[in-house]
Amino acid sequence: MNNQKQQLPELLKIHYGFNSFRPGQEKVIDNILAGISTVVIMPTGGGKSLCYQLPALVLDGVTLVVSPLIALMKDQVDGLHKVGIPSTFINSSINRAETANRIQAVKQGRYKLLYIAPERFYSVEFMIALKEIKVSLFTIDEAHCISQWGHDFRPSYIKLKNAIELLGKPTVAAFTATATLEVREDIIKQLGLANPNLVITGFARPNLQFGVINTQDSRKPQFVLDAISSAPDSSGIIYVGTRSRADQLLQTLLSNNIEAVSYHAGMNTQDRKWVQENFMKGKAKVIVATNAFGLGIDKPDIRFVIHYDMPGTIEAYYQEAGRAGRDGRQSFCLLLYSPRDRYLQEFFIKGDNPPPEMILAIYEIVKSYPLDNAHDMESDTVLITYAKISEMLSGKLSEMAVGTAIKILEREGYVTRSHDRAGHAYLKTRNSQLATRNALTAKSKSQRETLERLFDKYEQELISGWYANLDEVADILQIKKDTLLRLIKKLSNLNLLEYLPPFRGTELKIVKRADGAGVKLNFAALKYKLKHAYNKLDLMENYIYHFGCRQKYILDYFGDFENKKCAKCDNCLVKNMHEVEKIQ
Repeated sequence: MNNQKQQLPELLKIHYGFNSFRPGQEKVIDNILAGISTVVIMPTGGGKSLCYQLPALVLDGVTLVVSPLIALMKDQVDGLHKVGIPSTFINSSINRAETANRIQAVKQGRYKLLYIAPERFYSVEFMIALKEIKVSLFTIDEAHCISQWGHDFRPSYIKLKNAIELLGKPTVAAFTATATLEVREDIIKQLGLANPNLVITGFARPNLQFGVINTQDSRKPQFVLDAISSAPDSSGIIYVGTRSRADQLLQTLLSNNIEAVSYHAGMNTQDRKWVQENFMKGKAKVIVATNAFGLGIDKPDIRFVIHYDMPGTIEAYYQEAGRAGRDGRQSFCLLLYSPRDRYLQEFFIKGDNPPPEMILAIYEIVKSYPLDNAHDMESDTVLITYAKISEMLSGKLSEMAVGTAIKILEREGYVTRSHDRAGHAYLKTRNSQLATRNALTAKSKSQRETLERLFDKYEQELISGWYANLDEVADILQIKKDTLLRLIKKLSNLNLLEYLPPFRGTELKIVKRADGAGVKLNFAALKYKLKHAYNKLDLMENYIYHFGCRQKYILDYFGDFENKKCAKCDNCLVKNMHEVEKIQ
């Protein structure tokens, strides 16, 4: 360890250009080099990535980085390449042959960091390949996603405990920016960590100025315009509660000559990427977004974050607000509140906590639904939409609640969700590349070029049959999705390509079949989770009406009681003004 640590100052300077560590970084790195598993609570912009990237350079094997940020993995890896750190990623955006090549390169020691999505651990083939790799450090980004008490629970994270055990229990480093004591304990439990070290660098962001405006919905747009005008030529994020509100507010900004874009999960991959790039490069000063935007965004000069609607938890609010001022400069975080905001969050809570009897009813629907056996897939697989399940329940449950019920059944081991069919088109060539190319007329020059790109990158997949994400394929081939789709449909019409359009639903594999009393769900835990969600919403709403220091209220929530008042939030400024008046 001593020899490894001696190399760090030079590597820190060479790769990052820093002469010293930020608070907490050196402690985390020391733990990693000593083989001590560590849970790290570090605020947004605190430099958590360096904590595992730097030791990865001196550890013998590879550092595995589990991240839910599939769309940003390439950007992260490209950034590491620029500073001379050999790294790669494996996710659904690369083809089978390229995946095999990258795994082989990792085995040969050509990469020090391997970024992967948690869904990869559903693949037996991937796990077998991973066992042949020496993993020195198992890193988990956004670790709160493993806890059902966190604000962004993801069932795929549940697989991580088994993966850690299968790999021989390497050193684990789990990172999150926002975690209460309850969530921290759950992270440790769900990962199966025995006496890990806990490093908390503090939650305070002293450069952020917090404020709340209690108003009516109809007046919110004007407050947004006033706030933006107070920070001319500055970049900012405006978070809204729904997709429709994102589009509506965007039109308001554009009509007031504000360079703005909108971002939400209803947009396709290419549109989201275009929006994100325009914001990151400063071509658009303001982005109006749902909570689908923000994870992994590394833009240090965001001067303001405005919440147009109240979030459902302090964790969600502080994580989103914390995207302002990552360069350490003064920035403001404004929350616009109207009493109607609570109704939206209560709707989300109900959708996130379906009644136990509805969960059982959904399980029965999935079990009895016709199985899909296309293309030699697992025989116990069904293709179904949340809308169809809701319809079969006579509309008693929203699609959002149906999705949550499926997540619960997945967490309890009754079903698993696959990503092979859902949202993916099936493609299989009926002829060789040459025969297919010759079938296109001489006038179809652009389509021939597209075909050659497609075969050059995916020939093996096209021959054997392949479920493809057309957004990602178009992105990799650097063509428009419409161009790709026109070629695919033309080849299909010429009977040169077998093509099944993407299934806009969910692919479920039934793992366990049980009837009635045989279905064992933790109903007490589900009841507690619902109560817990309402308690968190109450605490979020209490923040609105709090008369004391806003930042201290947030820090107290996370158990960080040592901080003093910020002296700059709206409440502190009002109190300071009153004290000055008393003196005068």
